[in-house]
Amino acid sequence: SDKLLPVTNLSPYAQALGRFGRMLDIYKDGDPVLYMQTRSILDATNLSNPLVGAEIPGDITEMVRTAVNRIGARVVYVPYHPEYLVAQAQLGAKFGVTMPDFLITGALTEFDRAIAGAGRSNSVGIEFGGGKGKTELGGDIKRTAIFSALALDLNLVSFSTQQMVPQIQASNVVKVLNFSSEDNASLGFYGDAFGFKMEGKYLQGRHSAIRTLVDLSVLELVGKATNTPYWRCIPGGTPDPVVMQNMRNAFNGLTPELKIGLIQVMLRKYGEPVEVTQKYDEPTRAALERVYAARFAEWGSVDVMSWEGFQPLFFNVPMPWDAAVQAAAQPAAPSPAANGKAGT
Repeated sequence: SDKLLPVTNLSPYAQALGRFGRMLDIYKDGDPVLYMQTRSILDATNLSNPLVGAEIPGDITEMVRTAVNRIGARVVYVPYHPEYLVAQAQLGAKFGVTMPDFLITGALTEFDRAIAGAGRSNSVGIEFGGGKGKTELGGDIKRTAIFSALALDLNLVSFSTQQMVPQIQASNVVKVLNFSSEDNASLGFYGDAFGFKMEGKYLQGRHSAIRTLVDLSVLELVGKATNTPYWRCIPGGTPDPVVMQNMRNAFNGLTPELKIGLIQVMLRKYGEPVEVTQKYDEPTRAALERVYAARFAEWGSVDVMSWEGFQPLFFNVPMPWDAAVQAAAQPAAPSPAANGKAGT
């Protein structure tokens, strides 16, 4: 039998949202929960219409909701079903209503099919990064391939002001290669912020590719909204310039006392037993010396009160999956990773 066995769906990327939730547990410890809601995320190309073959889903709202809900307890999805609530209230039900902090809006904005052909795709790896975000994903295939491209745009709206949050958006394209000899597909992912590069062989259909597109777009959107290094949740990720600039501006706007307090908070995330006193005391100096000598020796002598000196401390907090991500990224990205092994 030539039937395909079930395969794990893009496992390095399927884990990204769960990892991001654990990252928020570490970076946002003590911060309030973020409540999210979505508008309907529909197909704006009209190519989901049955009259033109219904080749893509007409409504991916549930995929977006599922992606948000997979992040974890620090990002909570708030359903919006007013008809249900009104009906229950008429039956005498009493309940509280949670107002969301942010509203996700967006649409599937492009679907181009059969836009290019390829004679072969030979052990194609993922390449997605460098600001432009290029990803190619495939296996050892030597057949004619036809590209289809789907684009998803997501934006974040502040619920209290009903205004879009500037620069907090995800606009990404997934390219699916449909091979002439099988019902299999390979995947290319094109984004504008974070990136990764990894060799691999995957079987990915068009609808599954859309789910991957949704997952990574939600990761980017919420990562920007929380100013956390979400790109570390994916092998070979590269920094998002929006998050880098936001954190630079925030740090430079702090008073010296608040800067020292933030440095002490970050040192605790590295396992250093320092107290948050907002004073540059001896335990803080010693902890900084230990952490920078062990993890950032290549930086040499730095002024941790400047953004350039503080930046490595903020963006490289040890994560439980660091070793696994580095191992996955290693075949396609032989350059040494910045973080080394994860600490305790």
